[in-house]
Amino acid sequence: MKHGVRNSVKEFRKEKRITQDKLAESISVTRQTIIAIEKQRYEPSIGTALKLATVLECPLEKLFWIEGEE
Repeated sequence: MKHGVRNSVKEFRKEKRITQDKLAESISVTRQTIIAIEKQRYEPSIGTALKLATVLECPLEKLFWIEGEE
């Protein structure tokens, strides 16, 4: 299995009932960026990841993790 950063942004966003547009606006990125992050196509900068964790009110390590070989 390939090593890579995985995330649960979509799950936390839906749990908080926040739209992609609202989330993007709250952290100063585009909706397309949120879509790319949620689809695991883009790894955000540490600053963006920290902003996401703050807005979604969850620990960074629950929002993002490194997937490795089992």
